[in-house]
Amino acid sequence: MENRLRYSLPATCFEEALPLGNGSVGAMVYGKPGVEKISLNHDTLWSGKPKRVKKEGAYDAYIKSQALVLSGKVEEAEALIEKEFTSDFSQTYMPLGNLYIRSECEGEISDYYRELDFETAAVNVRYKQNGIAFNRKYIVSHPDNCIAVFLSSDAPSSYTFSADSQLKSITTAYQNMLFLTGEAPSNMPATDYTKTSPIEYDGSGIKFAAIGAVKTNGSISFERSELTVKDATEVYFTMCIETSFVSFDSLPVKDHYYPCRSRVEKLSEVRFSEILKRHTEDHSSLYSRIKTDFGFPISDKNTDERLKAEDKSQDLGLIELIYNFGRYLIIASSREGSEATNLQGIWNEMFIPPWQANYTVNINTQMNYWPVLMCNLAGLDMPLVDLIKKISVTGMDTAKEFYRANGYCAHHNVDIWGHSSPVGLQRPRSTQWAFWNMSAGWLCRHLFEHYEYTLDKDFLRDTAYPLMKGAAEFYLSVMIKDGENYIVSPSTSPENSYKNAEGKRLVLAKHTAMTQAILTDLFTCISKSADILGIDDDFVKKVRQLLPAFNTYKIGSQGQLLEYDEEYEEFDIKHRHTSHLYGLYPGDEITVEGTPELADACRVTLDRRGDFSTGWAMGWRVCFWAKLKDGNRALNILNNQLRFTDPKNRSTWKGGGSFLNLFCAHPPFQIDGNFGVCAGITLMLLQCEDSKIRILPALPDKFTDGSISGLKAKGNITVDIEWKNKKASRVTLESPYTQKVTLDVQGKEIKALLFANEKLVLEF
Repeated sequence: MENRLRYSLPATCFEEALPLGNGSVGAMVYGKPGVEKISLNHDTLWSGKPKRVKKEGAYDAYIKSQALVLSGKVEEAEALIEKEFTSDFSQTYMPLGNLYIRSECEGEISDYYRELDFETAAVNVRYKQNGIAFNRKYIVSHPDNCIAVFLSSDAPSSYTFSADSQLKSITTAYQNMLFLTGEAPSNMPATDYTKTSPIEYDGSGIKFAAIGAVKTNGSISFERSELTVKDATEVYFTMCIETSFVSFDSLPVKDHYYPCRSRVEKLSEVRFSEILKRHTEDHSSLYSRIKTDFGFPISDKNTDERLKAEDKSQDLGLIELIYNFGRYLIIASSREGSEATNLQGIWNEMFIPPWQANYTVNINTQMNYWPVLMCNLAGLDMPLVDLIKKISVTGMDTAKEFYRANGYCAHHNVDIWGHSSPVGLQRPRSTQWAFWNMSAGWLCRHLFEHYEYTLDKDFLRDTAYPLMKGAAEFYLSVMIKDGENYIVSPSTSPENSYKNAEGKRLVLAKHTAMTQAILTDLFTCISKSADILGIDDDFVKKVRQLLPAFNTYKIGSQGQLLEYDEEYEEFDIKHRHTSHLYGLYPGDEITVEGTPELADACRVTLDRRGDFSTGWAMGWRVCFWAKLKDGNRALNILNNQLRFTDPKNRSTWKGGGSFLNLFCAHPPFQIDGNFGVCAGITLMLLQCEDSKIRILPALPDKFTDGSISGLKAKGNITVDIEWKNKKASRVTLESPYTQKVTLDVQGKEIKALLFANEKLVLEF
């Protein structure tokens, strides 16, 4: 398997450093011999504190804007929404700080090697300097909840440990311990407002402690804010991180310093080999569930050399590499009990990160979790479920305050405090992205998918169904009748715009394809859940009665799927968002076999949009083309996504791509593209649609021979696939449940009975 990122030089910037994480603690390792830098994060270190947003007159503005849109006065409606409906921004995911390890050795560096090993979740660095061989290993352990670093050399060497932070903080050292403590701002203005609004520290923000301890066969001394190790051939450094965050609706007052210090002191007495063993077993138990062999030789070239190559179509092993990297990133950034992955996963070293490094829930947060279930990692999606639970509480206030509606809703930005109200703060043209109340409906899709992949009926009854019902109650409160249809109006298609007959750029419409598709999707999931759970009350009857009235799909004059209620000219025909194709993916309303006319319209739409876009948008396009059963087109876009983007040369910042550490270049860095690509590659090999398990539905022609084992199909079915000469040669299915299945093996339909815990092997 392609399981390593490899380099012959240390990182010079964040986008070249290598990510480690245990779901909560994140570390970016630079691998610098002289002064090593490890940037630190904790998933609960955000600015702000619990807050409920109120907006006087918001409901009246909403009702007036609805009437204006329905009467054709869209421009007036947008101005009203911008001025009287938009409210405060979300808070910011903050960088904790940096750990530095300064080597006292001098001289020319030779034989340098740096790698991230996906199988062991370890960064390894080795080099020679002044005739001395140095080896370094870095991990972030989930079982022991710590960062662990082991430094070794074949001759006595000296090091100095220090730390700093961009936040209000202090660094001290005592005996063998290093202390970095501080606090996040109690309020952080949005990215574009920091120059005009103050960053507030009033003592009520989240506090943090990052405490490290050194064990060595050399000597240790301390002075103020530094630890110094002399004449050592082995140095073992452990660091634990805790914050005072309690919950989204409580002040951040948790005792964090002493628990953090106590854990460090205990772990520093444990051998590094023991921590490494527990860490490796834990990580491997998840990562090794899938094994890949896409039929290409494992390259002996370094990752940077491969990524910078002009023609990457000749190095198809990169596809396997970025796929396995995506799986690695899931495990590193999302664990049960952690917070959901944000725009940058858990890795951010910027005090003012792009888009607050928040949860952008009009695509990006959802995309982070697309591959989790299909990649056999159920359970690692629980942080997303917890995020939905959060907004089901805060979103009730938003539904009442802004819409006088039942249920709960959220808009396009969420933070650790469950921010659910429309952002924008009267910013010009903010209606384009701030006015979108469909995120709760979209997020609920994952809840039902969790049931479909696990068949966990308790989860469906106790968690998924109540959350889906609460989201639907909001839409039932705000939808209106439009002829034979029911619509949520006014509506936007996230972040996109169109030209009206007079050529004016507008964003509001009577309804949009995405809004109606989400309604259809949510109500369908509720109807299916009610059948499974045996529920047949008035709410379910209402849901089923309305379902046919949401279908407003229209096909335009060019054969494209219309994005809005009428055929308007696109303001930007190459726009990154393809929201109107929600029914194709992640929804399942549109399929090649079930709705061929709509599938063809999606194909035309994608041709018009083009294959180049921002990083995450190309990840979405890979998924679309896989769902359209065109593996060759999906592969072309994957190669586009692997285009080298230089973080230090903004002239390359167009058309997405990948940084040297394979982080997705939006640009700048956003992790959603990594997860979107991972999902798209999986969909090329396995799909569950039209009540069938489709084997190799979008296999590219260049994938001649290969195999993958451990994928998960709906029904909690583990699937292994082997193929030769571009055709399936062997398929193995196994499930803990006895059930009937229908397979589509590259166009051939096979019905079979699976017996619980017995493998079914099909050979072709």
